[in-house]
Amino acid sequence: MNRLLFIVTGPSGAGKNTVMTHIYNTFPEIKKAVTYTTRAPRPHEQDGVDYRFIGQEEFFAKVREGKILEYEQVYNDYYYGSPAEIFADGPIRIMEMDWKGHRTYRQAYKDIRIASIFIVPPSLDEIKKRILGRSAVDNLQSRLANAQEQLEHADDYTYIIVNDQKDRTLRQVETLVRAELINRKRNDNLKHAQKLVSNFSDNF
Repeated sequence: MNRLLFIVTGPSGAGKNTVMTHIYNTFPEIKKAVTYTTRAPRPHEQDGVDYRFIGQEEFFAKVREGKILEYEQVYNDYYYGSPAEIFADGPIRIMEMDWKGHRTYRQAYKDIRIASIFIVPPSLDEIKKRILGRSAVDNLQSRLANAQEQLEHADDYTYIIVNDQKDRTLRQVETLVRAELINRKRNDNLKHAQKLVSNFSDNF
């Protein structure tokens, strides 16, 4: 099976959710790999769709069982973890994770294509504005420190996009996703080309 994993990373407030939602709404063949968290769902979130919401005891039981490949305590608060098996019901997946998760998956899945996308906000002021604009937060400094840490690892990614204009950003993302989906068929297309070459030898 020709598997492909999209990974989306960026600081808090960079627009990761907007990018991910656009990808799997535009490309129905790309399915979201649902990750785990120990925090409670927000009003608009659904269990099994946005996250798998579980308690801390169950979370670490899954870590011990090997069902969670990597995890992180975010903003000195709740735990977030990514599943070890993501291709059980389909060959193309998309996940949101931080730079550490990105590194872990690259090491664990060396035999598959990983197309990683780092979303960069236009400025530090915009990071703060977007964080505060979503809801009142009491861990702003932790989020800003995390944003700096994420940005320091942007060079590890396949694609880097500055999200300074939403529509343009989504067009760019759509373009690179289409290119990756075409490239996924490279081997099949190559076999077809080689078959044509063989037919030349037989017929001319």
